[in-house]
Amino acid sequence: MFLLQGAQMLQMLENSLRKSLPTSLKVYGTVFHMNQGNPFKLKALVDKWPDFNTVVIRPQEQEMTDDLDHYTNTYHIYSKDLKNCEEFLGLPEVINWKQHLQIQSSQSSLNEVIQKLAAAKSFNVQQTENILYMTLETIKELAPSLLDEKNLSLTDGKPKAM
Repeated sequence: MFLLQGAQMLQMLENSLRKSLPTSLKVYGTVFHMNQGNPFKLKALVDKWPDFNTVVIRPQEQEMTDDLDHYTNTYHIYSKDLKNCEEFLGLPEVINWKQHLQIQSSQSSLNEVIQKLAAAKSFNVQQTENILYMTLETIKELAPSLLDEKNLSLTDGKPKAM
């Protein structure tokens, strides 16, 4: 586990996450705000540096004082490797599984990893899914691949999942 400290490391992380949009969008946006002064006092953990596979953004320990407040105890996760992600999230210093918490990600594939960890630790997990909307200008800037016609097809009245 490696704690990223300093503006240069966070900027490198932001640039790397930008290359993985839209999959990394949730973590990318959080790191972007961290680079703008870190108003929510978050910290970034990676499995290794600089060639990371998994990123976890979490509050500082001193901010997570209420064990029942899953809004304060929120983690943002992005991973390029699900096996690595499961190992990394299982480390006791990465996620405090004794608290009520919320895990947010733009990767639906992480659900299986979270379910496995929760089962191993005998915890209940409730999954919710939300749809992210972006303006056309944002898509053009951050994720131009979304404009590809094959990703926009509406065969059954629903946008194609990405």
